[in-house]
Amino acid sequence: MAGIYIHIPFCLQKCSYCNFYSESDISLKDKLINTLLTEIKLRASYLNNETVRTIYFGGGTPTLLLPNEIQQMIDAVFSLFQLSDEIEITLEANPNNLTEEYIKQLSATAINRLSIGIQSFYDNDLQTLGRIHTAKQAEESILLAQKYHFNNLSIDLMYGFPGLTLEKWKYNLNKIKNIQHISCYQLTLEKKSLLYQKIKNGILLSTPEDEIIEQYHYLISFAKKHHFIHYETSNFCQENFESKHNTSYWQDALYLGIGPSAHSYNRESRQWNISDNKAYITFFENLLSSEDYDLKGENVVFEKEILTTDMRFNEYIMTSLRTIWGCSLDYIQQHFGKSYLKHLRQQLSNIQPDFYILSPSSLRLTEKGNLFADYIAASLFV
Repeated sequence: MAGIYIHIPFCLQKCSYCNFYSESDISLKDKLINTLLTEIKLRASYLNNETVRTIYFGGGTPTLLLPNEIQQMIDAVFSLFQLSDEIEITLEANPNNLTEEYIKQLSATAINRLSIGIQSFYDNDLQTLGRIHTAKQAEESILLAQKYHFNNLSIDLMYGFPGLTLEKWKYNLNKIKNIQHISCYQLTLEKKSLLYQKIKNGILLSTPEDEIIEQYHYLISFAKKHHFIHYETSNFCQENFESKHNTSYWQDALYLGIGPSAHSYNRESRQWNISDNKAYITFFENLLSSEDYDLKGENVVFEKEILTTDMRFNEYIMTSLRTIWGCSLDYIQQHFGKSYLKHLRQQLSNIQPDFYILSPSSLRLTEKGNLFADYIAASLFV
């Protein structure tokens, strides 16, 4: 099974914590859509005929596109790839774009999962994070999505950022206790982000570590109380509502990335498209207009990295250990070899025994071990 990610690189305003590629100038939107369709067509062989289980529209802000424009790209994928009978098609959405008319039109498309980027239900927090929606719009977007029968909803919330108290965090979580899926991310300060600069310059105070830990522990207890499965470090779901798309990343599946800055992976190499809308569009325009177009130097739209077995093994350990399923010992032996399985077992002797559970089929972290997932994974690397 494989996945397709389509990056929509437009945002009316960049969030203060964000380091993903996007542009506020949407005048190139029509050209960009045509170029995305071209790339889908030209790269149809990348997944080696593996069945596509998921399509994911991320960004940026995918909901700056009209529903019929989104459906256009879905139709292109449907016409070129072999598809799973139960394909998951996710659209990332901003609450301010999810008006009743927009969601009504969206319900007529093949989108069957919405991931709504709310982050907080407090206006002052939304301003701190540079979000352009209001708390009222956040609540209304959920109600409208449910009204139009989007019964596979995911909500993004953030914790550990300046100004978030435990009481506010409890309120935010209580608002989404009946949602099928929640993604709760601790603030990561990216050096190029506006929020990083504000904290560095003393305009905002960073959240003390003990408060962040307290917010995390409350999140875990909240999830248990409301029967959420903590299936990945930052992701929680009701039974059978895990994100199939993100799960494929964590389990070493193939994926094709379409659009500026999008990444692709085929177990042999990783490649990523240029983070520049104009250069991306120009490349494909030139490619279509000339059979002799030079694919060298600055004309190349992507960079590529050939992956060694060691690199692939380390990445598999890093991502799979973040999940409830852990890493499969059979998978390691089949895809990497017996020597890697032997290395894994040897390195475990350096890890505290109550941090992990080793069975005949898998290696999983305990709840205590989850707090040190990155450290444990690095200890197991080749």
